[in-house]
Amino acid sequence: MEVMMVKNMPAVDLKSGISSLPIIGKGVLLALGFSTAVFLLASLVLSFTVVSENIIPYLSFITSIISIFIGSFFVTRKLSFKGWLNGGVTGLFYVLIILILGLFIAGEFPILTSFVTKSFLGFAFGAISGIIGMNL
Repeated sequence: MEVMMVKNMPAVDLKSGISSLPIIGKGVLLALGFSTAVFLLASLVLSFTVVSENIIPYLSFITSIISIFIGSFFVTRKLSFKGWLNGGVTGLFYVLIILILGLFIAGEFPILTSFVTKSFLGFAFGAISGIIGMNL
């Protein structure tokens, strides 16, 4: 029976010298840009066709999930360490910005339970996307 020697490799590539926040900011902006593009396209479709406005909540939820995935995937591919954490923070920042924009645009802020639920889901979807981004 032969034992193979493995080089001393760190379990986590820390890439010293790289600050996470600017890259997370770019990921959040990428996610927000994707959401904006989808919502502009959806507004055109809703304005000029007979598509029902009942799809808006579903479209909003699906677009948010895909946006968080895109932003988190981008961040974890750039940073390549702590994918779940960086992805989760990206998703959380995305949700917080969307909620703050909703406060200024619509004049309403969700009640505490809705705020906590949306923040948790943003972090969770971002963390899952970060894990996927690290392993692809």
